[in-house]
Amino acid sequence: MSPRVRLSELDTLGGVETEALVGRPPNGPLSAPGPTTPIGYRGTPLQRFCVRVLNYVTNYIVAHVPSFTLRHLWYRRVLGIGLGRDAGVYMGAYVWFFGPGQIRRDGVWIGRNTRINRNCTLDARSGLTIGDNVSISPEVMILAGSHNVNDKRFVQVPGPIAIEDHVWIGARATILPGVTLGRGSVIAAGSVVTKDVPPLTIVAGVPARPVGTRDPGGAQYTLDEPLPLFE
Repeated sequence: MSPRVRLSELDTLGGVETEALVGRPPNGPLSAPGPTTPIGYRGTPLQRFCVRVLNYVTNYIVAHVPSFTLRHLWYRRVLGIGLGRDAGVYMGAYVWFFGPGQIRRDGVWIGRNTRINRNCTLDARSGLTIGDNVSISPEVMILAGSHNVNDKRFVQVPGPIAIEDHVWIGARATILPGVTLGRGSVIAAGSVVTKDVPPLTIVAGVPARPVGTRDPGGAQYTLDEPLPLFE
């Protein structure tokens, strides 16, 4: 996936929806190295309060509504997340963000036919791009931000993440900030990924290390099974 220019905060959500219909990420993937300044809540106390209310509604109410249609409508129209055709975010997903403006500014895209299973964490604090036909198993943690342990203020620092097409991430794996998972790579269950994974590479362990190579023909599928009606 080639780098694209991020949308400005003034771009409309209508544009996001138009791009989503044709399957092209409007906000990403982000060009390396991505945001370089510390990240965190900004704005007035009232604005920060509103963001926290939105966060609560998103992750403790909307995330548990048993309807893909309603959840996806919220993610697109309220948060500004780009969703490709037939993408599916299952119940219980926790979306970590600093507000809709920040999401639109840094860019969050989930590609066509991608499946994000139950109780995953999607860190959108500094940009997140997920390609087409990606399978993310239950309870995976994708962390796009961290802290500077040597800063006396313990500031939060960005680490945009890119997951390319046909990646499979096993249950309870953790993807750490700044990582790119190459096309068709496989992350074994429970692994902790600390650095980029080349295309078609199978990694496992803590930290994750290469343990094999995927057959190129094994990364040609389409995840087009119908989404469950009440899920």
